[in-house]
Amino acid sequence: MAIQSLLQNLFGKPYTIGELMNIDQGRQSRASGCTVSLANSFFTMSEEGVLAKFKAFFSTNTIKVVYLTLKFIVRSDTGHTHTVFIQLDPDFTKMSWAANHVRIYCDCADFKYRSAYLLDKRKSLFANDKIKIALGQAITDKPDGKRGTTLLCKHSFAALQYLMSNYGSIMATL
Repeated sequence: MAIQSLLQNLFGKPYTIGELMNIDQGRQSRASGCTVSLANSFFTMSEEGVLAKFKAFFSTNTIKVVYLTLKFIVRSDTGHTHTVFIQLDPDFTKMSWAANHVRIYCDCADFKYRSAYLLDKRKSLFANDKIKIALGQAITDKPDGKRGTTLLCKHSFAALQYLMSNYGSIMATL
């Protein structure tokens, strides 16, 4: 298992939904007090290198890759509303949620200061230019607070739970 983790970090493979769902019980409990609604979904197309990590060494060929991006509005138990973006691969089988690689972002401070750095290291941070500006040094500077780090805030965990519960119907719209 340690070798697999090392290879994933080395090659920057994004976390899967299944991997991200393994967070502490306290955060899972707090997420149960959130209400989630799917606000929008859209496709994102980007050019990526064939064998992206080895692109510089072996090839300059690129391919167009399409992702499904979902925008969620999450109202926490405290009444605050946050926006969560989840980007994932289209799944035409409509069943492989646990193995689907994701990129995720939440606009809350907890995500910024405790999650963004870790997610970015595995290329699981959903980030466009606006988000990169909002996160600032949180992407590049390892969190040093006494509260530690975590992969997900309660809002992003709640959004992933919603996605899991509605995975088949969301993928059926492809």
